[in-house]
Amino acid sequence: MSGKLDQFIQQAVSAVPISGTSLIVSLYGDALAHRGGEIWLGSLAAMLEPLGFGERFVRTSLFRLNKEGWLDVERVGRRSFYRLTDLGQRMSRRAESKIYRAGQPAWDGKWLLLLSEGLDKSTLQQVKKQLIWQGFGALAPSLMASPSQSLADIQSLLHEAGVAEQVICFEADSPLQTSRAALKSRVEECWLLTDKNERYAEFISSFRPLLPLLREAGSEELTPRRCFQIQLLLIHFYRRVVLKDPLLPDELLPPHWLGQSARQLCINIYQRVAPGALAYVSELGETSVGSLPVPGNGYLQRFGGLNHS
Repeated sequence: MSGKLDQFIQQAVSAVPISGTSLIVSLYGDALAHRGGEIWLGSLAAMLEPLGFGERFVRTSLFRLNKEGWLDVERVGRRSFYRLTDLGQRMSRRAESKIYRAGQPAWDGKWLLLLSEGLDKSTLQQVKKQLIWQGFGALAPSLMASPSQSLADIQSLLHEAGVAEQVICFEADSPLQTSRAALKSRVEECWLLTDKNERYAEFISSFRPLLPLLREAGSEELTPRRCFQIQLLLIHFYRRVVLKDPLLPDELLPPHWLGQSARQLCINIYQRVAPGALAYVSELGETSVGSLPVPGNGYLQRFGGLNHS
């Protein structure tokens, strides 16, 4: 059975090209952000080398993330320690709220609308990119909409972008029943739901064969290293899909939407490997002041509550 698990891991690694910066962002967000967000370069290299990613791959990726403002580096003697910056922490928290949620958001029928006609083209594109990442759709060139975002969270984002005084925010009720069909058609177009559903289908097709392997595997086969590798790859590929999901309420989604099935598959696999993965990171992880701290309170609340007996 261990051979089948290793075969699955290697197939997942080689299935599509993996960006080093993206993989390490996945690792920080999943395994380190809730444990102080700092780690020694040598620890990262030791974790990723068995997956086929060498030290040069790790160094190059960390260098780029440092240049992009995601990570700070501190050198102690000949060792380099990389810590999430304030930007990295904010982005990790925003990603966490989408990746580890247990279900679709509840909806009270309200919409948040943002009118941004006063922004220059370059700034508008940057702001729209951040808003789309947060789940907004473009109803018109300068009108963004979301049924699931809180006004306070979006005001914070607009302040960080320096455009809070140039974007007009509205809260609106859902339209009358007679216009629901037109709304759902517009939602499909604005949020590109067909494309996102296809990405969920690909994720399910890739990771569903892992479930029976995990059910049949004994504790001696689910080693901490294998658990870590499975969890990292699971979250890395799931993250690539779910962060583009606007998390629309069920009332607005098309029939046969696969988002919830993909989420449940991710939860079932994550629950099985999380204890071993946590132990592996604890064993190899080293910070500038010693061992990694214990996980923060939010860790056990992932996916509605992790079962770590």
